[in-house]
Amino acid sequence: MDNVIRPDFQRAAKARGGERKASCTAPAAQYVKTYGEVGHHAVSLVRDRSSPQGDVYKVMIDTPGGQIGPVGVEPATADGMFDVDLVGVAVVRTLELMAQRSGDFDVA
Repeated sequence: MDNVIRPDFQRAAKARGGERKASCTAPAAQYVKTYGEVGHHAVSLVRDRSSPQGDVYKVMIDTPGGQIGPVGVEPATADGMFDVDLVGVAVVRTLELMAQRSGDFDVA
């Protein structure tokens, strides 16, 4: 697991002054696939070639408020794809388990 990228998203956002600059040459992220949906949450995989970390795969979760955020980031390699597939399935399963809990799913 020495190829795991653990970026500090808050530091990067502060360095940009809280703004995200759009790339003129390529879209910020390319949709690859969806791992699943549980309730109002969707777990998807995108490839981000313009990331500060370089060409990476990101497992993204879409929350009920419409906010999208990464829950896993790996290099865009064959090993990275294997790892993000594990992360994507694990996140979907976790959401399924939380959905089965009585009444406190929104707290997660």
